[in-house]
Amino acid sequence: MADFLESEAEESELESEDDEQPTERKKLKRKAAVQSDDEDEEEEDDEERLREELKDLIDDAPIEESGSDGEDSDASLRKKRKKSDDELDDRLEDEDYDLIEENLGVKVARNKFKRLRRLEDDDSDNEGADDPELEREVIAEKLFVGGSDEEDENRSESAAPREVEYDDENEDMESDADDFIVDDDGRPIAERKKKRKPIFTDASLQEGQDIFGVDFDYDEFEKYGDEDYEDEEEEDLDEYIEDEEEGGGKRPKGKAKRPSKKSIFEIYEPSELKRSHFTDLDNEIRKTDVPERMQIREVPITPVEEGSTELEDEAEWIYKQAFLKPPVSKADSQEARERSRRGTSTITKIRQALDFMRNQTLEVPFIAFYRKEYVQPELSINDLWKVYKYDAKWCQLKQRKENLLKLLENMREYQLDKVMQNPDAPIPESMRLIKDEDIERLKNVQTPEELRDVHTHFLLYYSTELPEMQRLQRIKEKKKELDEKKKLAREEAEKNGVDPEEAVAEVEARALQEEEVVTDVKYAVRSGPYELCRKAGIEPLVKKFGLTPEQFAENVRDNYQRHEVEQQPIPPLEAAAAYAGATGSAAEVVRRAVYMCGVQLAREPGLRGALRDALRERATLSVRPTPRGLKDIDENHPCYSLKYLKKKPVRDLTGDQFLKLTMAAEDKLLELNISEQIEGNTSPSYLEELKQLYQKDEFASTVQAWNELRAEAVTIALNKIVMPELRRELNAVLLQESKEYVLKCCRRRLYDWLKVAPYESRVSDDDDEDWDASNGLRVLSIAYVPDRQHSAFACVVGGGGEVADHLRLPHLLYRRNAWDALERRNKEADMTALRRFILHKKPHVIVIGGESREALNIKADVADCVQQLVEDEQFPRIPIEIADNHISKIYSNSIRGRHDFREYPEVLRQAICQGRLLQDPLMEISQLCGPDEEILCLRYHPLQDQIAKEDLLEGVELEFVNRVNEVGVDMNEAILTGRGTELLQFVCGLGPRKAQALIKLFKQTNQKLENRTQLVTVCHMGPKVFINCSGFIKIDTSSLGDSTEAYIEVLDGSRVHPETYEWARKMAVDALEYEDEDANPAGAVEEILEAPERLKDLDLDAFAEELERQGFGNKCITLYDIRAELNSRYKDLRVPYRSPTPEELFDILTKESPEIFYVGKMVLATVFGITHRKPQREMLDQANPVRNDETGLWECPFCHKNDFPELSEVWNHFDAGACPGQATGVRVRLDNGLSGYIHIKNLSDRHVADPTERVRLGQTVHCRVLKIDVERFSVDCSSKSSDLLDKNKEWRPQKDPYYDQESEDKDVRKDTEAKQTKERMQYVKRVIVHPAFHNISFAEAEKLMENMAQGEVIVRPSSKGSDHLTVTWKVADGICQHIDVREEGKENAFSLGRSLWIQGSEFEDLDEIIARHVTPMAGHARDLIAYKYYKPLGGMRDKAEELLKEEKAKNPNKIHYVISAAKNHPGRFLLSYLPRSRCTHEYISVMPDGYKFRQRMFDSLGGLLKWFKEHFRDPPPSGTPVQRTPALRTPHGGMTSAMYHTPAAHTPAFHTPAHTPGPGAGYINTPYTPSAQTPYMTPFATTPRQPDFLAPIVPRHKPVQIPYTEPSDWQKAAEDWVRHRTLRDTPSTPRSSDAMSTPRPASRTPRQDTRSGRHESRSGRHDGRHESRHESRHDPNRTPRPGSGRSSRAQSVRSTPHTNTSPRSMSLGDATPLYDEN
Repeated sequence: MADFLESEAEESELESEDDEQPTERKKLKRKAAVQSDDEDEEEEDDEERLREELKDLIDDAPIEESGSDGEDSDASLRKKRKKSDDELDDRLEDEDYDLIEENLGVKVARNKFKRLRRLEDDDSDNEGADDPELEREVIAEKLFVGGSDEEDENRSESAAPREVEYDDENEDMESDADDFIVDDDGRPIAERKKKRKPIFTDASLQEGQDIFGVDFDYDEFEKYGDEDYEDEEEEDLDEYIEDEEEGGGKRPKGKAKRPSKKSIFEIYEPSELKRSHFTDLDNEIRKTDVPERMQIREVPITPVEEGSTELEDEAEWIYKQAFLKPPVSKADSQEARERSRRGTSTITKIRQALDFMRNQTLEVPFIAFYRKEYVQPELSINDLWKVYKYDAKWCQLKQRKENLLKLLENMREYQLDKVMQNPDAPIPESMRLIKDEDIERLKNVQTPEELRDVHTHFLLYYSTELPEMQRLQRIKEKKKELDEKKKLAREEAEKNGVDPEEAVAEVEARALQEEEVVTDVKYAVRSGPYELCRKAGIEPLVKKFGLTPEQFAENVRDNYQRHEVEQQPIPPLEAAAAYAGATGSAAEVVRRAVYMCGVQLAREPGLRGALRDALRERATLSVRPTPRGLKDIDENHPCYSLKYLKKKPVRDLTGDQFLKLTMAAEDKLLELNISEQIEGNTSPSYLEELKQLYQKDEFASTVQAWNELRAEAVTIALNKIVMPELRRELNAVLLQESKEYVLKCCRRRLYDWLKVAPYESRVSDDDDEDWDASNGLRVLSIAYVPDRQHSAFACVVGGGGEVADHLRLPHLLYRRNAWDALERRNKEADMTALRRFILHKKPHVIVIGGESREALNIKADVADCVQQLVEDEQFPRIPIEIADNHISKIYSNSIRGRHDFREYPEVLRQAICQGRLLQDPLMEISQLCGPDEEILCLRYHPLQDQIAKEDLLEGVELEFVNRVNEVGVDMNEAILTGRGTELLQFVCGLGPRKAQALIKLFKQTNQKLENRTQLVTVCHMGPKVFINCSGFIKIDTSSLGDSTEAYIEVLDGSRVHPETYEWARKMAVDALEYEDEDANPAGAVEEILEAPERLKDLDLDAFAEELERQGFGNKCITLYDIRAELNSRYKDLRVPYRSPTPEELFDILTKESPEIFYVGKMVLATVFGITHRKPQREMLDQANPVRNDETGLWECPFCHKNDFPELSEVWNHFDAGACPGQATGVRVRLDNGLSGYIHIKNLSDRHVADPTERVRLGQTVHCRVLKIDVERFSVDCSSKSSDLLDKNKEWRPQKDPYYDQESEDKDVRKDTEAKQTKERMQYVKRVIVHPAFHNISFAEAEKLMENMAQGEVIVRPSSKGSDHLTVTWKVADGICQHIDVREEGKENAFSLGRSLWIQGSEFEDLDEIIARHVTPMAGHARDLIAYKYYKPLGGMRDKAEELLKEEKAKNPNKIHYVISAAKNHPGRFLLSYLPRSRCTHEYISVMPDGYKFRQRMFDSLGGLLKWFKEHFRDPPPSGTPVQRTPALRTPHGGMTSAMYHTPAAHTPAFHTPAHTPGPGAGYINTPYTPSAQTPYMTPFATTPRQPDFLAPIVPRHKPVQIPYTEPSDWQKAAEDWVRHRTLRDTPSTPRSSDAMSTPRPASRTPRQDTRSGRHESRSGRHDGRHESRHESRHDPNRTPRPGSGRSSRAQSVRSTPHTNTSPRSMSLGDATPLYDEN
């Protein structure tokens, strides 16, 4: 076999050499063009173009490349072709022609531009087909006359400038091509063209017709690359010429002008040709005898030189980098376990695998299957692919290292030349000589990162010298080349007896003529800060820092001061003075030197390597959500458990975590931050440790000054340069590792699909041959969509994958027990049709697409049909399967699916794919592996879209390669059925291009592959490709039978490789114990296949030792594999099909997965029913119906129906079975179609007796999944608030161990506060027509007030809601009071209410508010501002006190006082006076009726000041805020009962606290102001409204005598209030004293006119809930006191106390104190 392969290799090489024979056609054509007449130029132009373009399609390659094509537009190939023209422009020598004639036995024309007609019989087109002499002539013409395809391409390329290039002689040569070129059957090509049909029957040709359009002839593609191609358009002209010749006279041909036909390269886009593999590069790949995947690899496979140790070095490098070196993160835990079990013996196995790949061009599957002894057990097939991948990385790294090494050596040589120009001169300080250590460091580089570090280090020091070095290097090379030429010329001259000096002079002259102006390579101009400092000559100062960068890097690497710092004796500034000069001061020089030192440290490769390792080991990751992320990342988001991370070590990242975080960061949901500071070995800061390694441990001032500079340089190097770059690098590494994990998951998912073996028939009926599955499995497949408007389809797929028949089932989804009779009839009709379909087609298995839960109902219906057939027709019980329809849905929508079954609807295509998947998953999924790359449409992983398309495609392809070579490909079956051709591209050694050529060859010749030898003899496959692929192409020898005369090798139907056939035969002979003279190896193999058990007695180990002794190597495992294969030829190694488990079926039908549907998940559900527990008889007997005393009706104790007039009707209710029973829960349906159940105890945290109180039918509720029942397709849920909030963290996804809960809580609080603030600031735009009204906010109002006069008014919307307004008026400069106005009787939310209320006072419109309420207050404020002792102090007590003390110092005998507007309390003025040495501060409140001071009203300012001067020594009455004491900040602290029995006690002077109220001490009866300052309001008790507005309002300012005594405590006050209320006959209920703890503000008392009478009617039934609503309706912004709240409000058993008089007619005596129930 080896000899045979070698001979084939020699033949292939000979053919390739012959193909490269040169031509002079271009010269002859140019000559012909010159001789042609001008009048024929136009016609010959068209003809020339036509001929040149069509000649591009002629390929003179061997037959295996017959399907190739070329692409002229390929730029890279154009250069190659141009080069080949120049190189191959030699003529054939006469000796070559003689040799050809001698070998072929025929005369060959020496003028290779003419075809010889004298050897051809002109009378017959077909006779020459059987003449062997003519056949040999044809081969000769193909090899030497036709020219190579490259020449044809070049002619086509240069067709434009050479317009007329044919003479009559060449025309004759071209005209008889149809008679000369024959097809594979020996028939002239012209005859075959005439018989060509326009419509193709072959599926592949029809596909080409569809792709390239109806007008295009696909034969052009077939002929391209064949030797028998000629232009069809020349047929008519050729025949015309032949007729002339046969008539006896040769007349000049007419220049008939024909319409030109474009070539395929002009018609189709280059991308289309590339997609279909019809380019020149594809043709080259087809011809080359190297496995296709090795050719198209990014880094080509290169052999290793003999004697080189590269393989050993590469094996060790791959072992360390791919198998030993741990990744930065823990992306793949399984890989970590595998890493631990591999020893150093793996290196030997890697080296052997590399030898197979690089030196023997063996692909990974071949090594894994036929070289197991050399790689197992350390390396699996996936490990071999990893070696293959890292080999590319090694080759790339090695090439780059060699390039950089060459650069370093050139620079070293340049430096040496530069130094030797003046050997005695000292080496310049700015020059850094390249040492052996630099070269050695480059040679020791192991990773691309280290190589990049060395390169940047090189550029830092030598980039400025590169241009000069390059120029000198080029001069040297030219000089060396010229010397070589001179030497050769001198030797040649001496040999020929010519003067050597003349020859040398001639060479020099020619060199001068040929000298070209070569432009220098332009390097980037370095003009950064470092380069400026270097040009300034500061570099020598940097060397005085005490350590070179290399020494510091060694210190860092060893973590101790390996090199001591060399300390300078002078301070830094003094040392820098010598370099100051024109660059600036010494301090500036020092600063620049520090920067230069930092850059040099940062570019030191050793330091960067140490820092890189430290960062990857110790780096931490912190994550914070953005404001958008706070909203969007809920518990269903994949980053929920990673939303807040605090210093999570990157080495603890697992799986695809970092990819998810990166995606969220790209979506602006998260902010990722890799720590800038990393921990040191012994201290918290690594930077501080590094500083210590660059310092001198002395305390002298000079040393300390230098130490500071060194520390600054280290800081610059790390923080500004190195660490940011390394963090970006680490980010990229983590992302790549995460993506590799996702890719591995994708491959695993595909492997799970491909590893399933074809379904094996479980139907057995020995008496009936119809059920025999030997000819293939018949599958009945049903597909549907969950929409009754669309029909379902059933189809039967035959054993070969063909569609035998199909059935439309439009009513399959209907129920048999449907209420509609028509539906029932339609359903029954479908079932009858399906039953008949099954009866006639006799499928071995029925498969149903798992689209939804309705598949279970369909399965039950089909099972009923089968059961009826079993009972009626004695049918075997046909198994019924439900299969995942994900792949079949993709196929039905794919281009391939639509092309295969153009006329079928999508659902039927889905059914066909389902059936085929059951027959052979590998073959059916491979249908998507076409040029459209639809295999990427399958969903392997949720994050697969984040992987580069090329990487995912490569991973998918590798899985197919592994599985296809494990299973093998029957080429004959693939060609016969048209399916399986996609599998051939994954066979070891082949690829899409080579597989396409093989398929095309057998289709064209209509042959079968009868033995593996024909791959070489017929397909002209090279030895390398043949060795790789032959073992994986199986031939069904039993099916060939007597249909062929060729020798049938039974081993061709097994996995035994042709190279080991002799051993298999030897094993068969030995097992049968034949004598040597009687042995017939072939017969022995056939015999042993019938009785393989006889192989068990063989001693294979001894056989393996003998083979090893003979030099075949270790073949022990191979021999055992041969024995296993002889036991069962091509046994399917895939996993047998099994029905899906309940969990898998649940995932298939619900389209969920454990990752996205789990216990604890929050879901939305729709209520569709209430469940009840029907009472049992004994429960009914013990029932105790209850009668409602109020209604007199009876209530059922179970269902709580309460409308039974008589007790007997309750019993009738029981007896009739109408009682559904007690409610037990709620039925819900989830979005994914699952049914759910919420038990009544999980409905709410409160007790629920009737679920309808909480939910209604059709309502959507939030709930959590508590339990998943996969068999019943149901879930148990909970809608309790405690479960939804999950405060105990029972249900939500588990958070990361490094989750920063503290930061999350802080952000939640901040967000809550912001929401509350925003809610307070919400203003509803109103439609109010009034000159003072503006739709503006609080801040805008205050800004507008700045330029308005004192007393001006703005009315604006309120933040309290649409039933409130705010009146803002200007008290003084910079001080505005905001008054809350409540509206009643509104028509809609935007209009003005019919009545407006300020506390207890009612107004009809805004004008009345301004006139009656605001304008009087503004006038009183104006008087205070105009008073002589008014000062604009803003109510600041310290400023007033300071002013008074100054005045007191000037005039001690006088009591000074000052008035100022209080900014903190708008509407109040601070009266500050200094009786003796201590200042006293009291407030004057501006009211519509006048001024209020010490709970007294004054109608004029003069009266107020007169009273003040008379009574300023009196102690202020209780409740008047004099000092800022906590007692007066709370309404109930330090108060006497008198406060509750005087009208003043209900005025704002008492109820308004100081400007800093304590916690919970809210502003009780004042309107809301956004500035948190409380203005004064006028209570209804002091501003009675007249029945009309005719009479003027009389202000009250005199003290009023109250006819009540003063109770001494709260209890007495309450009793007194109750007694007074009883006298007015106000209906009420007793209340406890606890509820009377706070005075009730008048602003909350509703009007008791006809519009508010509802309060009295409801007072009898008031509970806490009603009170809460009432309270919120009247004062939504009230702040409760500490300890109170809803609970205190709920304790009240009555409504708000009312008076029997209207506020508009209430007198002073009616000002009954009202108590706030809080």
